[in-house]
Amino acid sequence: MTPVAAGCPVVGSGPDLVRDLVGTFTRAWREHGDFVRFPLPGGRRMYLAVHPAHIQHVLEDRQPNYPKDPLSIGKFEPFVGQGLFTSNGDFHFRQRRLAQPAFSGARIGAFAPAMVDAAGDLARRWRPVARAGETLDVTGDLFRLALTVVMRTLFSTEVDAVAGKIATAVRTCNAYTNLRLQRFVELPPILPTRARRRFLAARAELDEFVYGLIARRRETGESTSDLLGRFLGATDPETGARMSDRQVRDEVVTIFLGGYETTALSLTWTLSLLSRHPEAERRVRDELAEVVGGREPRAEDLPKLKYLRMVYAEALRLYPPVWTISRTPLEDDVIGGHPVERGAQVFLSPYLVHRHPEFWVNPEGFDPERFAGGPTGGVPRYAYLPFSRGPRLCPGSSIALLEAPLVLARLLGEFRFSLAPGHRCVPTSNVFLYPEGGMPMRVEEAP
Repeated sequence: MTPVAAGCPVVGSGPDLVRDLVGTFTRAWREHGDFVRFPLPGGRRMYLAVHPAHIQHVLEDRQPNYPKDPLSIGKFEPFVGQGLFTSNGDFHFRQRRLAQPAFSGARIGAFAPAMVDAAGDLARRWRPVARAGETLDVTGDLFRLALTVVMRTLFSTEVDAVAGKIATAVRTCNAYTNLRLQRFVELPPILPTRARRRFLAARAELDEFVYGLIARRRETGESTSDLLGRFLGATDPETGARMSDRQVRDEVVTIFLGGYETTALSLTWTLSLLSRHPEAERRVRDELAEVVGGREPRAEDLPKLKYLRMVYAEALRLYPPVWTISRTPLEDDVIGGHPVERGAQVFLSPYLVHRHPEFWVNPEGFDPERFAGGPTGGVPRYAYLPFSRGPRLCPGSSIALLEAPLVLARLLGEFRFSLAPGHRCVPTSNVFLYPEGGMPMRVEEAP
């Protein structure tokens, strides 16, 4: 029999899930095991699956039966449309064939200078703060850095004049999407709430910019190596089809949704972990001194920055930015001996499987050395999935694995970071894994 999480009469587990999704999932898993049902009002069915075999069943073995959950995806679609993140079925895989070459490792390497330059811009802003030994919440600055990288890699330099306006529009759209996802009861979209009015205005501003840039590129026939140029030039190897303007727009906006928050959060959590583990920070600095010295880091340095990449892999294990994945079966199924009804919500959690004691030694501890033997830490593939797994593996993972270590190398070569006394690093429920109360840190010049 499938274990059932605690809940109240009528509303079931609903209030707990809204109030603290991370904590509610964690408590249910620890109390009931790797497969749990959550009671919900209205006959809705919701399950949490944590074992790697369960996750593989959903994401790979029976993947066609588990499209993305329409209840959740429907809240993203007003912003991102039918991009790779939200689309399902044949359309998704046709679009993936078109878009995937734009994210190939060899081509992504050309973005490294823009990533290091953005980190250098932030370093210049932090120097007066470091000289004064001041404390600031690094989260906001790392978000701005990551968004700058996204805009420069998407649009080259054409966005510089309107970068501030576009950044504000993206943040407004993301905030509205997050707000909708946190609501247990969805408000009718026809209601003219202040948040919805701001979202519609921001989306219109973003669409005007993106469609205008697409039109200019198509009119001039200019060929560029940025992501927009790669999308416009992409050809389906099977059909010869190209992306429509709407498809290009949706992929561009999808990158805005997930391509900067996830990277910024992974950088935030990595700096916090190094602050809490000074021996690891010392090892990173020693490695940077040996490999990079006093110059700017380069993409070709990354294979030699083995410990830094191990630190980042461990940060992704403990704090995967995309901490849950939801799917909805098209037909009745059985997961690990537990029946699952057609139309139920099935949640998978990288955050929890990354802490599974059956697969990880000292699962709550920070131990970069566990990744010395390879990129999955020696565990089954579906016990470590910071970028998902299976046919819907995040296509932008190659960008994140280039950008984050380069940014860390640039910043840690100049600064050291100390967590504000008394601050507790607690993850909070959101679309992505945010730190509760931000990440206040003292920024100082590195010795």
